[in-house]
This record gives sequence, C-alpha cells and structure tokens, in this order.
Amino acid sequence: MARRHSWKAPWPNRGRTYSLLKIRSALDNRPSRDLRTSVTICRSRPKSNESWNTITAANGCLSNWRLSTRASGPRRAKLDREFLRQLRAIRRIVIPSLASKEAAIIGMHAVFLVLRTWLSVVVAELDGKIVKHLVQGHGRRFLAGLLSWFAIAIPATYTNSMIRFLESKLALSFRTRLTQYVHDLYLNENLNYYKLQALDSRIAHPDQFITADIARFCNKVASFLSNLGKPTLDAVIFNIQLVRGVGLPGTVGMFGMYLLTAQLLRAWTPPFGKMAAEQASLEGDFRAHHARVITNAEEIAFYRGEKRESEQVQGSLKRLLSHARSIARRKVPHVVLEDMVIKYTWSAFGYLACALPFFIKAPGGAAGRDGGSGFRTQRFITNKRILVNLSEAGGRMMYSIKEIMELTGYTSRVYSLLSTLHALRRDEYERAAAVASGEQGEFALSKAHGMVYEDIDGVRLTGVPIVAPAADGGELLVRPLTWEVRRGEHWMVAGPNGVGKTSVLRVLSGLWPAFAGVVERPQPSEIIYIPQRAYLPLGSLRDQIIYPHTHAQMQAAGRTDDELMEVLSAVHLAYLPAREGGLAARKEWKDVLSGGEKQRINLARMFYHLPRFAVLDECTSAVSADVEGLMYEHAKRLGITLITISHRPSLYKYHTYLLRLGPSSASTSRIDIARESLADANRGEMQQLRSALATKNAHELRLRLDCVQRELAAASS
Repeated sequence: MARRHSWKAPWPNRGRTYSLLKIRSALDNRPSRDLRTSVTICRSRPKSNESWNTITAANGCLSNWRLSTRASGPRRAKLDREFLRQLRAIRRIVIPSLASKEAAIIGMHAVFLVLRTWLSVVVAELDGKIVKHLVQGHGRRFLAGLLSWFAIAIPATYTNSMIRFLESKLALSFRTRLTQYVHDLYLNENLNYYKLQALDSRIAHPDQFITADIARFCNKVASFLSNLGKPTLDAVIFNIQLVRGVGLPGTVGMFGMYLLTAQLLRAWTPPFGKMAAEQASLEGDFRAHHARVITNAEEIAFYRGEKRESEQVQGSLKRLLSHARSIARRKVPHVVLEDMVIKYTWSAFGYLACALPFFIKAPGGAAGRDGGSGFRTQRFITNKRILVNLSEAGGRMMYSIKEIMELTGYTSRVYSLLSTLHALRRDEYERAAAVASGEQGEFALSKAHGMVYEDIDGVRLTGVPIVAPAADGGELLVRPLTWEVRRGEHWMVAGPNGVGKTSVLRVLSGLWPAFAGVVERPQPSEIIYIPQRAYLPLGSLRDQIIYPHTHAQMQAAGRTDDELMEVLSAVHLAYLPAREGGLAARKEWKDVLSGGEKQRINLARMFYHLPRFAVLDECTSAVSADVEGLMYEHAKRLGITLITISHRPSLYKYHTYLLRLGPSSASTSRIDIARESLADANRGEMQQLRSALATKNAHELRLRLDCVQRELAAASS
C-alpha cells in the first residue's frame, strides 16, 4: 500500500487534537512492548515569545509543553504551577497506571516508611523506660530494656535497608520507562535523531539529556518520597505524640516556630533549580568537546591542532568550574543559616518545650500526674527523643526544599526534550520568536507543504524546490525541479561544488522537507542511499556488510556467509575476512579499514540488499578508477538503477542521462550529447589556455591545461 507523508499539517487543522503516543515496540525484549501511553497535544496560540502545546488527556488538562527559544531548550526552572504541570505529564510516562510495577514499588516503599516511623516512636518510649529504670535502680528491668532494644534493632535495620533498596529500584524503573519512551520518540522512522541536530536548535547535546539528565531526574524523583514524604509523615505522628507529652500549647508553639523559620529559609534559599540546569548544560558542553576530540583525533593530529583543541576544552572546563565555584559560594551562607535554624534554634526551643511541663502544669500535659523523679525522667527522655525526631523530620523537610529546587531544573530539561521530540514528530520546527514576530522567511520550515508518496517504480520530483532548511528561513539552492528517473535509466547528477547536488539526495530521501510540489519514490526496501562518508557501526565484519540488518534478520531471510563472500568479491574485498580474522571478527572498523575499503563496504551493502534503485553520493571518491568501473558494471548487471552524484567525468560512461545543476537552475540531457558539449567546451577552453600561455608564463594556467586535457580524454573514452 502506498504511504503518504505530509511535512506539515494543513493550517486550517490547527484546532484539531493529535493523538501522539501509542507506542508498541516491535522488539520482544524491550521494556515498552506492552506499554500503551496515550497523550494528546492540542495546538494553541504562541504567547510571550514561546510556542505552547497544551497536553490534554481524557481526565482533563495535564500540562503545557513549553518550547523555549533558547538553544539548550529548557525554560527557567522555578517551583511554580508550570513545574507541577510538567511533573504530572512526566508522571504519566513513568507511572502509567495504578496496576503498574512502579505503583507497587511506591506502595511497598510507603509501607516501610510508615513502619520506620512506628519503630521510631517505639524506640523513643523504650529509651525513656531504660533511663527511668536506670534512675530508679531497677537492674533487671534495665537489662530487660536493653534486650528489648537489641530485639527491635532487627526489624529496624531490615526496614532501613529495604527503604534504600526500594528507592534505588524505583529510580531504575523510572529510568527504564522514561529512557525507553524517549528512545521511541528519538530513534524512529520519523528521523527525529537527525532533525534534532540538523533542522532544529532547541536542544543542544541531546546525548547529555538522554544519558545524564534523565538519570538525575529519576534519582531525584525516587528519593522524593523518602526526603519529603517520610518527614511529613514523621511530623504528623510525632506531633500527635508530642501533644500527649508537652500539651497542646507547646506543640502549637513548636509548629508556629517551624512555619516562621521555614519562611525565613525559603526567602534566603538561592535558585538551586536554575543553577542545577545551567550546570547540566555546561557539563554537556564539556563532554561534547571531549567527544569531538575523540571522534576527530586523526584529523586533529594531521593538522597538529592539539593546542587549539586544548584551548577550547580548557575554556569549557573553566566555564564549568567557574559556575561550580559560584554555586559553592552561594551555598555557604545558606548552609550556615540552615544549620543555625535547624540544629540549634529548633533544638533549644524543643528543650524549652519539654522542660516547661515540669515547671508549669500545662493543660493536657503529663507533669501533674506523677511527681516522681523516675516518671518525670522517663517522660522527659521520651519527649526529648520524639522532639529530636521531629526536629530531624523538619530539618529533612527544609533540606528537601533544596532538593526540590534542583528537581525543577532536571524536570525542565527532561520536559523540554520530550516537548521538542513531540514537536518534531509533527514536523514543527519554527522558533517561537520568529512565529510571534511574524518575521519568518519564504522558506521557513513552518511553510513546508510538499507531499511525499512511496508508491511508484521510479523516482519523480514535480515542482520541488531544493532548499537548505533553517527554522527562520532556508536558502534556495535549485529552483522548482521537475525530474523523473524510470527503471533502467541510469542518471548522473553533476555540477559545481556547493550547487546542491547532495541536497537533492537529502530531499529525495526525506532528510530535508519538500517545501512545495510532490516527491514520489519507491518503497524504502526498494531504494538505498549511500553517502560519501562511510558509516561503520559497532559489530562484526558481517554486521558491516548487512547493515542495517542484524545477523538474526540475515538468517531469517535465508542468507548465508557464502553469499557475503560473493558480495565482498564483487567489491574486491575478498581478502578482508582472512586478514581480519573472519566475518565474525569484531573491531573498531573505522580505524582498521582504509578510506577506499570503507567506501567499498558501503557498496557491498548495496549488493547485499539488492535494491531496485541506488542513489550514490560521491561514494567512490577514494576508490581506484578500475575497481570503480568494475563495481558500476556489476551493479548494472544486477538490474540496479543507478543515480550517481559526482563531478568525475570518468563516470559518465556508466550512465544514460545527465542532470546538470547550476546556480538556482537545472538541466537534463543524454550523456552522449552532454559528452559532446563537454568536449567542445573543453577544446575551446584549451585553445584559450594555450593562447594565454603563449603570452604569459603562468604556472596556474599550465595546471589548468593539464586538468582540461585529462577531462577531455575521459569524456572521449
């Protein structure tokens, strides 16, 4: 069945609701195989230089996907309603239902947290009794209390261990779901992994977002229940116990003091969320600089560019360390105030609250019931223990404010990644500033309305302009092009450098949008695109030949290693298995193979997959002319229709037609006519060069004359 693609939904449909995510993985062992998360996105008007996408679900509005105009993507992290909406939207991904594994883990975690709080109350009562027996001189009761103390240590230590275990398990489960969700959006047939870097600039260093920021976000969220939920539960239970011990006025006074100091700490708390997001961005820049050095180590070594690269890496490190020092300096006064309030002010007020019932009979207090020193000691120690636990709970709640502020930063970055991937899934590239100001160019990505069909046995472009895309306005390379390639017609695409030869390949393959007109091409299995730069994935030598298939897919198709050896022979690489240790040998192939061998591996993939059409983009520039000719002839014998993008005249004889691209223009002709016109042009230029050489002793003219003579010889052959 023909597949139809539109680069942009018609503008009148802007009010429609698009069902975005009904993900069912095609792989059995992927965690999202049975996950069906339905999230719908409605378009809305741009507001305050930002593009908004309102996420709704059956139970109402969930959140707003805010697409920032900053290069790094995330909005400024703040603890506000926007943060809560973002967190609710992500929650639907990591906890899809109450019957999910994550909900069960949270339930078990909550049970152990309640158990630990109950054990704390029991320990406080037991602590008071032990001291009471010590003051009264009851040795046996004192020893019995110690035995009870050791007995309660067994469930207490097990509870603490289970809380930490369930917290780490919850973080891993969250990361599994969220990372798989992002992978399904990032690595899919919509080519979001390409668009995110080549056509959109909202997310810088997506690898940093996917690997580091998601992990930090999940760890923070998983610890949130312990850092805030447990202290809140402790505060409620310990306050109830405290009312029994020191009376209602003392408890109310303690609660009022907590609120007052909490407001003071909040007012003096730096914007940790913003600082955490900025530090994550700087760490991504630093990591990207090192990754670029690793990827291009050989080229840098040839140019002896280590000094320049060192300057860039050191500059990135300097910015990162400067920001880290700034955070450390801003933390000093905050930590001083925090410790002064939590450790000392609260403790002093707590001692006062515990002591007052013994000097003043408090309503509802316990002082008046027994004036004995043993009982009063027991009540004081018990109240003190409860009060210490209550102060620790309040302290953890205060400390958790800083954790929440950092969580806002990570939430903003993860949310911006998701929102951008959703926008790219709908082919929305426009920057919000350009949309709001109305300053988009004629070829802005938001105006790409060309249609793509995969239903013909050939290639046809009808009125398709070749445009180098950009979010705010692209550059026209070739005026609307009408071109057709039928089965068996071998085409050569030629022209000067920078005229847009490879751009035609990008539009034809769907990497770049068709701004107008119609692109018609075969089904993906019937056409292959081979770029100039060879890509060699991780894996065995066999994996290099059959890419993107896996060994399992190769065996399922009934293909054998003997066929692969025939393919290698066709590209004159039959010696590789013996040299490298067999087809199963695994190496870093981009470092092992030469430039010509890499390009011939690319062509071996064409012979393995045997498509009906092959688009070759300068993919034999490092291959000798004789081997190049043998491979072209072999491809034609196999019935592969060739579309070659090259400026080498020696390839003309393997093709039937020529598409010549010029500045903003294109023309077509048969190769034999093109050869004659090229030969006439070369002869005329050669005469001019000889005349110039007769009057000038110019070295450049002699070099050009030699070049023209070689082109003429190639064209005549």
